[in-house]
Amino acid sequence: MVFQFDCTNTLNDQLLEKVTVQMEPSDAYEMVCCVAAPALHFNQPSSCYTLVMLPEDDPIAVSCTFSCTMKFVVKDCDPNTGLPEAEGYDDEYVLEDLEVTVSDHIQKVLKPNFTAAWDKVGDEFQKEETFALSSVKTLDEAVNNIISFLGMQPCERSDKVPENKNAHTLYLAGVFRGGYDILVRARLAMADGVTMQVTVRSEAEMAVDVILASVG
Repeated sequence: MVFQFDCTNTLNDQLLEKVTVQMEPSDAYEMVCCVAAPALHFNQPSSCYTLVMLPEDDPIAVSCTFSCTMKFVVKDCDPNTGLPEAEGYDDEYVLEDLEVTVSDHIQKVLKPNFTAAWDKVGDEFQKEETFALSSVKTLDEAVNNIISFLGMQPCERSDKVPENKNAHTLYLAGVFRGGYDILVRARLAMADGVTMQVTVRSEAEMAVDVILASVG
């Protein structure tokens, strides 16, 4: 997974060189390397990149929080000429933590005919689980939370819950990293809170496992 950091130097008396962002993962991810922004002149944006390795021992553990530190070489600039000094010094700046969740591994895709897409993917890797959403009080809240959490595309206008209904089915579609279609059917019912029966289909079994592990 590659992270792009768009950087702007807001200090007109300094030139920043060899700008990288070092990422320290909280879980099984591993930082591999950085591609530096060669130079950040005043008010001229540039980008640097950080490559991290996805978890190999536990491939369904897709969520992670990264501690991020920007590292760079500072060269002070002459206030009269604006030219940087020949020698610089190392410095760093702690950035906000960066969080990766399941939605970062999925791209939304609209399936105009969800039933046809469901049948096309087939049930070879279909899995199903039931969850109790005890803290959720309405079907609307449940639908919005699921869409936001998974980052998938609602289909068949199923993101709208009809009024005065105690049950609803949400259809979601996306493409999991690697280009695998993934489809979710979430049957919701009001009880003490909301009960949700989730059925997932994909062309890749790992994608199904990632969804169910993340929801659980």
